Amino acid sequence: MDFDSASVEKDLSRFLQNQPSTFLARFLPFSVYRKYISLMGFYYYGKHREKRRALSQSMQFVLGNNNGWLAFRMKLFRTYLGIFEHYFEKMVNAHRPLEMMMNHLNNTIQFTGKKVLDDILAENSGCILVTGHFGAVEYIPLFLAANGYRPSMILRYKTKRLKETLVEKSNHVDLQLIDAEAPNALFKGLQAIRSGRVLITLCDEVHNWKPCSEINASIFGRSIPKDRTLDILSERSKAALCFGIIQREKASYALEIQPLEREADSFSACKASWKLLETYVYRYPEQWYQWPSFYPEFTKYISDLGCYDHS
Repeated sequence: MDFDSASVEKDLSRFLQNQPSTFLARFLPFSVYRKYISLMGFYYYGKHREKRRALSQSMQFVLGNNNGWLAFRMKLFRTYLGIFEHYFEKMVNAHRPLEMMMNHLNNTIQFTGKKVLDDILAENSGCILVTGHFGAVEYIPLFLAANGYRPSMILRYKTKRLKETLVEKSNHVDLQLIDAEAPNALFKGLQAIRSGRVLITLCDEVHNWKPCSEINASIFGRSIPKDRTLDILSERSKAALCFGIIQREKASYALEIQPLEREADSFSACKASWKLLETYVYRYPEQWYQWPSFYPEFTKYISDLGCYDHS
């Protein structure tokens, strides 16, 4: 396998979204394409020692290394596989035929949170569904659209090709994609909620947080200024809130949704979401794919603010 140096120097997401990978995503059997993406992923990390170090640093920073070197290496290996599985899901979700993907999702996803979401929507005109870069998150919007919900999602695109493909596919179902880089993204999100849609947003992109100087959030046991974007969205919309996670299982997925209750005036959607996400990350670290960038982004965030975490 040979790639030019410019290609290998891209970040993992762009590297795996090259033209051959995009082409093969449309035709190869899932089992074969999964192995192909893993092979490409290991090749990429083999060429980038600093990327391997960053991933290992992030996991040690959050999880520690108390169970010994071998146990940590096994956990690290499973995390690599989890990261590659995310890109497998991203690519087939974007490039497989729409009807094929909808059938695949309906056959493999167990929607254990259906009643919760139905009850929320029965009492409210729209809601905010908070999630994280965990498990098969790429599948949530299309699965909800395939089952009669009206999802909107705030997201960022790594490549122009991916954006064009996803937007074209979303035009054939009731799925609205909102580019987080657009200047009116927050306004579009509010409009989506008010029109009765389920707005899906991610809570764990620390590098994109808008810090609140007055209130801190506990992030893996460390107190840092919380993100105010999610709370602004929550307060302005007055919409019902829920938290969702789609977890990978042996041969299927489990989509769990639970309500986020505003129990007090001091309630923070950011803090409540992180608290729930952390429980999953601690239990299933291999399914969180923010590890490669978390430690450098976390340290940059607190450095830019001129503060330090109180760990």
